[in-house]
Amino acid sequence: MSSSDALTTTFYEAYPLKDLRPADYNPRHLSEDAFARLQESIGKHGIVKPVILNADGTLVAGHQRTKAMKALGITHTPAVMLGTKVRLTDEIQFNLLHNRVETEASIVYAQPGPIGEWSWISWQSIDIVNSRNKPFQQAISYMTGGHGAWGSVVIDDQGQIALNAEYAVVAAKNHFDVLAWTCPSSEAAVLVADLTGEYGVYDWSGLDDQAPVYNQHIVQPKRLRKYTSLRKQGKLAYKSEVWEKLALPRLREKPDLRVVDFGAGHGDYAKKLRPEGYLIDDYEPYRTTPGKYAVDIKGVVGMVRTVEKRLEAHGLYDMVVLDSVINATTSLDYQHWVLTTVNALCAADGTVCIGTRNLLAEQAFENSQHSTSRESTRLSFLDAENVDMRFMQGKWMRIRYHTPESLQELLEAYFGEVKVAGRSNATLRAVCKKPLRLSDHDYEKALDEEFNMPYPDDFRHGRHKRLVEILIKLVKEREISSP
Repeated sequence: MSSSDALTTTFYEAYPLKDLRPADYNPRHLSEDAFARLQESIGKHGIVKPVILNADGTLVAGHQRTKAMKALGITHTPAVMLGTKVRLTDEIQFNLLHNRVETEASIVYAQPGPIGEWSWISWQSIDIVNSRNKPFQQAISYMTGGHGAWGSVVIDDQGQIALNAEYAVVAAKNHFDVLAWTCPSSEAAVLVADLTGEYGVYDWSGLDDQAPVYNQHIVQPKRLRKYTSLRKQGKLAYKSEVWEKLALPRLREKPDLRVVDFGAGHGDYAKKLRPEGYLIDDYEPYRTTPGKYAVDIKGVVGMVRTVEKRLEAHGLYDMVVLDSVINATTSLDYQHWVLTTVNALCAADGTVCIGTRNLLAEQAFENSQHSTSRESTRLSFLDAENVDMRFMQGKWMRIRYHTPESLQELLEAYFGEVKVAGRSNATLRAVCKKPLRLSDHDYEKALDEEFNMPYPDDFRHGRHKRLVEILIKLVKEREISSP
């Protein structure tokens, strides 16, 4: 069975399981209970969702269902084979979308086929009553545009698309026919409930080699840029809530505070405030050369030297700003090293102002896909540590999320006084005081890592040792002087 409008893909109604070759990397993992529920669902409804194969026969999406079919003694599966071999990145994108495509936010009708059979729905017959879940539609459109009609829908005998309605919306808008399995309307609700349950968690460890820590420079926010539209011309966009709501009010009250912006990205606030007389240093280990993606190693070493001289002359900082850094840490180790370093930089009576990604806002976004007002293209695939992997500008990077409770608990391991000070749609804010004394080993390891970060080809600049010595000395003196 095939579609004239899906020339780059081929549908096999009964592809031999023995001929499938699993992909090297599958980000989805099932518990024993989830695997048992998957087998039960297949036993009840059959295979109503084809697996996806790369052009060479490698299984791109459907690993867990394939295992469940084999456990049930099933020998053949419906399968869609891509017309050309795709790279690892697109294999993973197919896997992610395939695992999350059972959406019915949109209301869509079409001409059903015979009950209990596969058929092709003409895109001209698709009637979109209500189009929602724009992020999925945009992601699906991107993948179908590059690789053909790889997805499918479940439609009931009354013509309503019960599963994968957003895929049908994309098909209608982009003029390609849709592969469909038709079920009785009396069974549709149960089928939807069974297929849209929780089936496993994401595990990104297989992408470690694809996402080195230096890739994270891509997610650095650009602050204080001006709007280009005539309507808003001259006005500032992309302000930092941490700076605007936590740091600047304290600076205006005490202009002589010595501040370091740690993980400062492009250093926009430091560049703006220093000419105004504020005593602000900034450090960003992945500061890029203006207009390029290349890291400015000379500039990074210059920042290390500045912090070193400032510490040696004046001691620890009165304020440390940590804006959008925790959420960009690639591992729990790096999260620990960042917070240990910030702890070390803070004076005994100093303040740390922190902002990071808000998990509750992300979950609210995911749960509000029925809203037609959403214009974002964001899609999240969170693992057990609330980390999402994003593919941007040709590179993989991690985005880490916290709740107010998890952020409070995390920061209390480094500071004696922690107050989660506020939240917005995207950001959690916290103010920390009274840095705790951590172990010598923790300080040595964290400072060595954070001020001598890895670069491509395993290069490290190695110009940080004097700074580390000074900081460790100051931390010991802080402990003695603390009440």
